[in-house]
Amino acid sequence: MLDVFFLSYNEPFADEHYELLQFVAPHAKRVHGIKGIFNAHKECARRAMTKNFYVIDADAILESDFDFSFEPEWHQQDHIFVWRAKNPINGLIYGNGGVKLFPTKVIREADNWLIDFTTSVAGKFKPMPQVSNTNGFNYSSFSTYKSAFRECTKLASKIIHNQKDKETETRLHIWCTVGADKQYGKDAIRGAIDGKAWGLKYRDNPEMLDKVNDFEWLEWKFTNS
Repeated sequence: MLDVFFLSYNEPFADEHYELLQFVAPHAKRVHGIKGIFNAHKECARRAMTKNFYVIDADAILESDFDFSFEPEWHQQDHIFVWRAKNPINGLIYGNGGVKLFPTKVIREADNWLIDFTTSVAGKFKPMPQVSNTNGFNYSSFSTYKSAFRECTKLASKIIHNQKDKETETRLHIWCTVGADKQYGKDAIRGAIDGKAWGLKYRDNPEMLDKVNDFEWLEWKFTNS
């Protein structure tokens, strides 16, 4: 089987989720406490022993039928594959927060990336139809705001390659209006509205868009918006 990496930073339930993952993928390895999305994935690639490797985030709640058995054909081993995830607040189902499969050599050799790591670092991106997990980002006010802000900045600025305008606008509208009655739902909507505004304002300014990857700045934004 391909290598599986569990990425954690400071999520309060990471230990529990890692234990659950090991029932499905006993060979899963944990990469913990590395600052920066790029650096964390580079560490996964450094430790990988297979040509491709899976990454699952610590806040992902796996579907019971997802088993990490997919392996790409030889001509797609340089692609990034992204499975769909359920949003627990607004009901959207798409790649945000889903399980990912990366090409080891490409990530090891990568030295730069655009604002959205997954869709930019390899240049070859393939969405998968299966739902892999629920994206359990709503475990605190800040984690919820942060996730919503980051995603809606990316959607509004249209930095993700091959975005479909109508689909993007629908997702943005749902992020900004649906789920106030859910756990931390109001934080999600506030983050989505702020992120949408940020993405529209700075869509032609990569340096300002890249603020979504500075979690200390995001915490300041959460506190002061």
